[in-house]
Parts: sequence; structure tokens; C-alpha cells
Amino acid sequence: MTSLVSTIFNDHAGLEEFFAAMACQTRHPDEIVIVDAGSKDGTWELMQAEAARTDRPWKFRALQERRCNVARGRNLAIQAAHGDLIVSTDIGCSWEPEWLAELVAPLEMDNKVELVIGSWAVDTKGLNQAWSKTEWSLFGEQRLEADSDSYSSSRSIAYHKSTWQRLGKYPEDLTFAGDDAVFHYLIEKAEIKRVGAPTVRCYWHRHVMFTSFLKEAYRYGLGDGEAGIRTKDVILIGGRMALELFGLLLGLMALFPIMPGAPWLGFVLLGVALSSVAAKALKLRPAVRRLAAAGVNHPFWRLLAFSYGTKWHWIRGHAIGRWRGRQQCCECRRRLREMTPERYRNGNPARPS
Repeated sequence: MTSLVSTIFNDHAGLEEFFAAMACQTRHPDEIVIVDAGSKDGTWELMQAEAARTDRPWKFRALQERRCNVARGRNLAIQAAHGDLIVSTDIGCSWEPEWLAELVAPLEMDNKVELVIGSWAVDTKGLNQAWSKTEWSLFGEQRLEADSDSYSSSRSIAYHKSTWQRLGKYPEDLTFAGDDAVFHYLIEKAEIKRVGAPTVRCYWHRHVMFTSFLKEAYRYGLGDGEAGIRTKDVILIGGRMALELFGLLLGLMALFPIMPGAPWLGFVLLGVALSSVAAKALKLRPAVRRLAAAGVNHPFWRLLAFSYGTKWHWIRGHAIGRWRGRQQCCECRRRLREMTPERYRNGNPARPS
């Protein structure tokens, strides 16, 4: 039995698209379980109406826990699912008709496979606004054609329910985001037998507003910081930004009488800072050309604002999460430290004593 699980909050239109896409699948799930975090836009009412329908090829279960985070919602959905095969996705994507069938096929054909990583890409058809085009010009489709070493995003993934249990479930002590990143690291540390579904069948919808990208970057950083992961990236990216900022400020200070006797130091510091910014600008040239060709005004300044803005918000979120996680996310951090193949095989996920 295959159970498709997801979470939702205030996305009535996305839920309608989801049901329409699942109805077009070449293989339907036996069951769909969605947890709502307390929607107020009609999403919950749509879920209740869907649960009352008898003409669908699946059984739908609508659950609600107000203000639950994504990890808690995923766990509730999986716990309530009756199927042994769990398929996870995010509302706010698009799915080709073959998505579900290809994702679960390796689990059914080989009993040694415990998890299937789904491929995905950004939905370029929906990129009609300047800031969504800006991200696309910088990162492209962010296309993942999965293999066994790929990142295990809960946007498109399938596994046995027992696998989720032995991993210790999704980490509910994280505030907003980062749960699937932690789940991915646990999968790697447990050395789970996994394969990829290499054909892209799932497409991720992106934001329209610049502020939405900044908010997303902050939340990703917050989750990473709470879990204590990706610290090396913070040091490298944050170190370069600090070098540019302080090099510029201290360089300007050295050029004025506030620091007499060392004008040469000002030129050195300014030179270092400006050289780093110039290298960044040169690296952005292909993206500038792509964005200009897409008809977006001020492509260079837009890309510069996007690049520095999202990085700064991610670093700020990581710093806050790092501090907050010392007390609030001890279980998540301990599981990441202690998970081993032996613990996983014995069904003994790392937990605080």
C-alpha cells in the first residue's frame, strides 16, 4: 500500500492543483494524508470536502494541528498513514503523470532498496516576474537528476515507513525549516541503501516578491543553524562578505585624518575589498546577460541585490539558529552526531537520554 503525505498552510489554489495532478497520475496512491497547520483561506474546508468524496481512486485523510511546523506535520501524516510505502512531496509543485509510478517502482522491484530520491527542477513556465527571473538567471533550473548520492529533498522522495521510524522521524525541534536537510544527513550517516529516480517529474514553483526570497533564505539559515549544519559554508561566505564590508569601511577611515600617517593602509584595504567585489561582478556577467535577454530592467543591480541580500539573510538566520539551537534543538543535534549504520540497523535512533 502506498501512502502519499504532505503538509499545507493557506494554499487553497496549490491544493486544487495538487488533487488535479494526482488524478492524472499513471499510478494513483492508495491513500493521501495531508496535515494542515491551521489555514484560514478555505484550504481546510477544501480538505474536508475532499475527504467526503467517494469518486476518487484514493482514500484521503485530512488532519489538522494548528501552528505545527513542517517536521511535525510530516510526522503526523506518516504516523497516520496505513501504507508501508511512504511518498512525500510539497504542495506548491507540479508533477508529471509518471512521477509517482517511477518514484515507487525501485522499492517494489528490489526489496533491498530502502529509499528512492526523486529528481526535480524549478518550474520555468511560471517565471513571469522580475525577481523569479533573477533567481533563474543566477541558478538556472536548479535541476537535480537524482542518483544514489543526490540530496534527499522531501519535495520528492519515497521510502519504507520502517526507514522513517529507524531514522528517528523528522526533527520536530526545529522552528521553521531544515527538517529535510537533517533527514538527508541522517540518511547519509545511516548508509541507507538508496537509488535515484533520474527523470525529472517534479517541478518546484518559485516566489514572485524579493522579500519572499529573503524570508526563505533566513528560514533556511535558521534551520541550518539550529541543526548545527553547513557551518563551513557560513564561514566561507560570511568571511568574504565581512572582508568586503570591513575592508571598505576601514579603508575609507584610513584615507581620512582619523587615521593619520597610514594612507597606504587605506589604499590596501580598499583594494582588497574592491577586488573581491569586482571578482563577484565578473562572475555575474553570464547571469546579467541572461536576465537582460529576459527583458528585466537593471539586471546587474538586481542580481547584486539578490546575491548579497539572500546570503546576508541566510547568514543572519544561521547565527540566530546556532544560538537558539543550543537549548531548543539538542535532540536534533545529538541524533546527527550519534547516528551510525549500526544504530539504524538496530532500530535505535540517536536520542537524548
